[in-house]
Amino acid sequence: MFESLKSRVEPLISTHLFAANWKIWDWVFFFMVVPGLLLVIFELPVGIKEAYFILNPSEITVYSFFLSNYTHSNLSHFTGNLISYLAACFLIFNFETNKSSFRFYSMFMFLLLPWIISAVSIEMIGLQTTYQGFSGLVSSMFGYLTYAIYKFLHKFCCKHMNLTFLFLIIVMNLILVLTNISAQTFQYSLIITFALILVFMQKDVIIEVIQTRFDIRKWLERIPHLQKTYLLMVFLAAINFLFILPDLVPQEVMHNGAYVNSVGHYTGYFFGIFVPILIGFCSKKLE
Repeated sequence: MFESLKSRVEPLISTHLFAANWKIWDWVFFFMVVPGLLLVIFELPVGIKEAYFILNPSEITVYSFFLSNYTHSNLSHFTGNLISYLAACFLIFNFETNKSSFRFYSMFMFLLLPWIISAVSIEMIGLQTTYQGFSGLVSSMFGYLTYAIYKFLHKFCCKHMNLTFLFLIIVMNLILVLTNISAQTFQYSLIITFALILVFMQKDVIIEVIQTRFDIRKWLERIPHLQKTYLLMVFLAAINFLFILPDLVPQEVMHNGAYVNSVGHYTGYFFGIFVPILIGFCSKKLE
């Protein structure tokens, strides 16, 4: 029994951060260069920010259309987004099983997504406010984390798991979002029915989990205490961030005197889930 369990968890343990083998440049870029650039932009004089970085719908420029997604004028806004970015990035470094996939996605996220967020925000919200903040890209990191966790579980835990599981996580997030927007009974009924259908489609996954009897308690007893604590913290954080969408789409549209761009958060979150799916699909076709 233990040998079977050992053969099942050894590849899982080899992928977490202690042995993930991320390149030093990955660490430098995502944990030093990106935060450093955000800090430099945050410290720029107000006049320069207003001229080139803050997106004002009445005076749209190419610079502000892109750079507004990297700009903050409020310290709490800046620190909140930075901490959220680092947390999402840290968890991705733990769960991502294809490092080149994340690097490739990051090019789209940093270079393409800002244009999309600005365009969607202006189209959906209008001209009544200015736009700035890294939260749209942070939301995309949480979306990508959801996709990375799905790939991780599919590879190491449940071979029968497919994209319907990922869609179920999205639908469960949307159910929680409905509580923030005072949804009607019909909306709840419709999305809950859809969720139950997706749960039924996971029957093979449920059967696989029951049949394998993956004894997590015995596994944890056989690894060092520090490593055990670390893994538990990572998995608990991952579970929490799997259902982050309601926090990205709060009930109150004003926070600390600033407008919460829920549209930008939606855009980033779904970009972070579906663009990697598309990239993975295209990669398989090319192979």
